[in-house]
Amino acid sequence: MTDQLDRISEIQQRGFLGRLTGYAKMTGPGWVQAAVTLGGGSLVGALYLGVIGGYQFMWLQPLAMLCGVIMLSAISYVTLSSEERPFVSVKKNISPSLAWGWLIATVVANVVFCSAQFALGTDAAQNNLGVLSKSEAPYLITAVFAAVGLTLLWLSRKGGSASRAIDNVLKALVAVVVLAFMGVVVVLASKGAIAWGALFKGLIPDFSALFKPTATYTEAIAATGESAGFWSKYIAENQRDVIIGAFGSAVGINMTFLLPYSLKGKGWGKPHRELSFFDLALGLFVPFILATSFLVIATSSQFHARADGVHSETAYRNVIDQRLANVNDEFDSLPDEAKQELRETLPQADKDMGVMLAKRNARDLASSLEPFLGKSSQLIFGVGVLAMALSTMIVHMMMNGYAISEAFGRPGEKGIFMIGAAMPALTGFLSPILWSGETKTALVVPAAVIATTLLPIAYFIFILLMNSKKALGPELPKHRGLINVFMIFAAGVATFASVWNLMGKASGGGLGSTIGVIGLIALPLLMLVGLIGFLRSNRA
Repeated sequence: MTDQLDRISEIQQRGFLGRLTGYAKMTGPGWVQAAVTLGGGSLVGALYLGVIGGYQFMWLQPLAMLCGVIMLSAISYVTLSSEERPFVSVKKNISPSLAWGWLIATVVANVVFCSAQFALGTDAAQNNLGVLSKSEAPYLITAVFAAVGLTLLWLSRKGGSASRAIDNVLKALVAVVVLAFMGVVVVLASKGAIAWGALFKGLIPDFSALFKPTATYTEAIAATGESAGFWSKYIAENQRDVIIGAFGSAVGINMTFLLPYSLKGKGWGKPHRELSFFDLALGLFVPFILATSFLVIATSSQFHARADGVHSETAYRNVIDQRLANVNDEFDSLPDEAKQELRETLPQADKDMGVMLAKRNARDLASSLEPFLGKSSQLIFGVGVLAMALSTMIVHMMMNGYAISEAFGRPGEKGIFMIGAAMPALTGFLSPILWSGETKTALVVPAAVIATTLLPIAYFIFILLMNSKKALGPELPKHRGLINVFMIFAAGVATFASVWNLMGKASGGGLGSTIGVIGLIALPLLMLVGLIGFLRSNRA
């Protein structure tokens, strides 16, 4: 450790580029964060953004990650400036109920959404790579995923070279993700399949696009005549869900819990604060921006506003059936033959809209790229998506191990850590059952609302801690004006996204409506609890 501190001291004497190259060799926790964020949520978010918004939303995921990095930097500073673990600090200086809410939300997110990564990895193995495609095979694949993840985490608990090995595995998996999708964009560019003007224009934020269909749909919507109002509303509502999904997948509630333990696990302290900022930039921000941007570019070029794009019949029907149900209240109860007759009688303009807006998966994108990449397109995407799923499921297990061991007051202790890590591994093993149909809805809706509601709360907590003399003592930043502006901006964007999402849930009917209303009530109440707790604690 002394050698490392001497090296940091030497690097701090350099200019910006010198620091960048020097710190690049010392990164670690940022790559762990990248491994969890570059998962199924980011993949689906980028795919759907490209389908529904095209290049116009190139700015969205970079902005989301910038907000996340701002707040993770604050979390890093608080962690490295105090001897206390953040969970303990939140209990003492903010509110025990918010500290436990933060921990419980982390566990819920890990256990529920880890199964999505298992499902994603299984789909990539079977449909992209052609591994064990028989009906009984999913459990063989998920068992292998669970065993690999738990074995790596067991070895990492030994510290030393074993711990460094898992860091290198995660770095390699993230690198594979970025390189796989970069290769696709390079080929598309060489074939002239990318509209560079629209792409660069899409890097400039256009917030009005959040609430209306992109201009590329204007002609297609107008061609549907009397149905134009339905399609405009359909695109706007689905666009909202896609935007929220893409934004929320950048930094999740569980990532805010993981970072402090990753930093403490590396043995970092006050001298490592500057290193931690570069670590988040190089290990998290850059890989995330590259991977998601490459995906949006590829998807936009192949699917956006195209009536001839590759799509599945099921995804197409899911769209046009909503158009038919909008004018026929009895459509859902009709026999399949009658439904098919109505689908066939739709005007061609409506059918074209159904194709344009059909949701795609990685296999669809890979298939659409075969004219450019040949049969290797399935291999490239299969490897990239499998690396995404593996890295994210491993870190979900890691996060849950930290959360459960913290809940018992024994952070990182090997036995309890592995019990916690096994929880998402179990739901992942059962993902063929859990991540489908009504079971999936029953799990995802409340879990998503819990995570959505508490992410702004987690951000709010660390804004308070960054301004707490009691929590930071002499390490309280002296000139916090600009720091607070950045943090409030990031937390404000997250709060807007959270409220927008909860309002959409509340107006949607069913289970989601009830839970959405609860979330809208809980969000301001929890912020009030945090503020009151902070004021009481810092007056004492």
